[in-house]
Amino acid sequence: MIDMDAVGRQVEAGRAELAASDKAILSLATRTRIWRAMLDPQDDEASYRRQIELKMACVRHVRYVWDRAFPGDGRVEEMLTLAQELIDQQADPKQANRRAGSFIVHVRDELADVHDLVIRSAVLVADAASSTTISACFRDPIRAISDDAKSDDELLPDTLEPSYCCAGAAAHAPNWMPIEKTDVPARRAFWTWYLDEAIPQVLAN
Repeated sequence: MIDMDAVGRQVEAGRAELAASDKAILSLATRTRIWRAMLDPQDDEASYRRQIELKMACVRHVRYVWDRAFPGDGRVEEMLTLAQELIDQQADPKQANRRAGSFIVHVRDELADVHDLVIRSAVLVADAASSTTISACFRDPIRAISDDAKSDDELLPDTLEPSYCCAGAAAHAPNWMPIEKTDVPARRAFWTWYLDEAIPQVLAN
């Protein structure tokens, strides 16, 4: 059983951190503490499902960024469908891992020389979709929260966490970008949704 009081404390700590951040950053360390609190020590499968469903919710929340940049391109939705099939054990994890890895490599190669803000933000959505699917290939809820990195900026481009990518897509800027080049209200709105709506919805499922 999940300790909902512990989840509530960690979410409240996240709200306090977000409110105090001029750049509207919800740190990886704080998010990791929330994810740990959401684990059910008696049910690894349910914990795994909640982890992937939360990542999927993040991608869906900012999918409009991808759709605006690439109208009619269904590849992000295909990744989400594949992630759901993995949750339901209706897809082969090895094949899905290859597909997800190939997807983001192709997107990055296609757009390597494009510097348009909307396009670069869309790549972050693709990155989040790919990472979500790859995470769904491994039915181990501890794996996703066992990294030693304390900051999103410590992670390599191909290991960025999906919610961070989605917040960056919403803000048109990752955390390290100067505040004057960041849509801070959009990033704050994303993390507020994450704490106040996405997490409770996933826990209620």
